[in-house]
Amino acid sequence: DSSSWHGTKIAGIIGAAANNDLGMAGTAWGVKILPVRVLGKCGGYDSDIQAGMRWAAGLNVPGVPLNPNPARIVNLSLGGSGDCNAATGYPRVIAELRDAGTTVVAAAGNSAGHAVELPANCPGVIAVAGLRHVGSKVGFSDLGAPIAISAPAGNCVNIGVDEPCLYPILSSSNSGMQRPNAGGSIWTDGIDFNVGTSFAAPIVAGTAALMLSARPQLLPEELRNLMQASARAFPTTGAGL
Repeated sequence: DSSSWHGTKIAGIIGAAANNDLGMAGTAWGVKILPVRVLGKCGGYDSDIQAGMRWAAGLNVPGVPLNPNPARIVNLSLGGSGDCNAATGYPRVIAELRDAGTTVVAAAGNSAGHAVELPANCPGVIAVAGLRHVGSKVGFSDLGAPIAISAPAGNCVNIGVDEPCLYPILSSSNSGMQRPNAGGSIWTDGIDFNVGTSFAAPIVAGTAALMLSARPQLLPEELRNLMQASARAFPTTGAGL
């Protein structure tokens, strides 16, 4: 299959350059991004994801050199079904990252209001649900008690055959089908569009990065509390509910 350039799009939402009259602006352009690939064309395992999380935070991973540039925020625009229990390994890894001062942000999932996916449903994670353009929950976003906050996830209302998505999330991509094209950097649009909680999570991760830029001493729980305290409530009228 052709590449979706999912990771490239997620990185662009956080770090795309601004004030250059090109594409769109990243949520926290200027921050350093540490890309860690944990899934490939044949998928992957929870153990791969967890090893990537630990390495990103500067923790020891057997057989791999220590990361010299530990991340303060880990964005997980991925997920799968299942409860977050000790057998999955996620609670232990998330606790290790928290103790190292690293905040974990994860996408809620896109199964139309079903239970929040793993690992977003784990304690200690900032789980992000998706909003439509008017500020209420978009239909495809999962929802439940684990959700910490919500952010725009795109919304293709009134879309017909060959019609553009009206409210996509714009980001960076590449025109290559299975590998990067030289000079092939492109921007997504209403035809090549992005929607999903995968794109809401990096908006929150980028916001957390801005907060750490201003106050590096903030701990994961403090980041979560400050974002929740400053968030707006869901609209209850006039929002096309």
